[in-house]
Amino acid sequence: MNLAKVLDKLSKKITSEITASNNGVIVSIELTNVATLNDGDEFLQEKSSMILSIVNIEDDKTLKNQSLYKEYSGNGNSIEKYKKPAQNLILSLLFTSYNKNQTKYAEGIDKLEYIIKCLQQNNVFYYDDTNFFEQTEVSENQAKSMNKIILDLVSLKSDQLNQMWSYLGSKYMPSVLYSMRMIRVQNENNLPTDPVIDKAKIQLWTNDKSDITGEIETSSFLLD
Repeated sequence: MNLAKVLDKLSKKITSEITASNNGVIVSIELTNVATLNDGDEFLQEKSSMILSIVNIEDDKTLKNQSLYKEYSGNGNSIEKYKKPAQNLILSLLFTSYNKNQTKYAEGIDKLEYIIKCLQQNNVFYYDDTNFFEQTEVSENQAKSMNKIILDLVSLKSDQLNQMWSYLGSKYMPSVLYSMRMIRVQNENNLPTDPVIDKAKIQLWTNDKSDITGEIETSSFLLD
């Protein structure tokens, strides 16, 4: 599942959670580059919305030491293995309150607060290729076969905030920054597979192993 789809599903999940828990309040979240708002906002569907942007992508160094093999699961007869360990990313996500109509400034702040409350209540999501964010609480067995993302609120000091908006090339707008961890990027095309060993044959020698008569004096066993 690609990153764009992950973010699209995340924004829709947050919107549905806010709607369900705040008496039908609708918060429109658009996935776009907040820096491009300087060039106009004709591309936005809503002129009063929350903008979700990626402002940084980095490697998660805490997950560097990984096995080259997947944990085997299922009823198949092969062991899946990677040529290289999966790449785990940390995405810096910026939720920005944007309003073309300045009279709706306070309304935008309220919407930003709804997002903060939503992610404070639940900041862990599970997903796989067919079932995305349907369950925020999964069993241990389910978790093994699903991907997990964690969103943590990032507090920036004034100088860091100034630096971020400077490289975005925009003036400050009410916003909140989150760090999204454990996004796995793995190219699984043409990965080699080896058959699973389901039977083993052992030879028991009752005398000198170098003596061929020992093969007559013992038996062979199959371990199923």
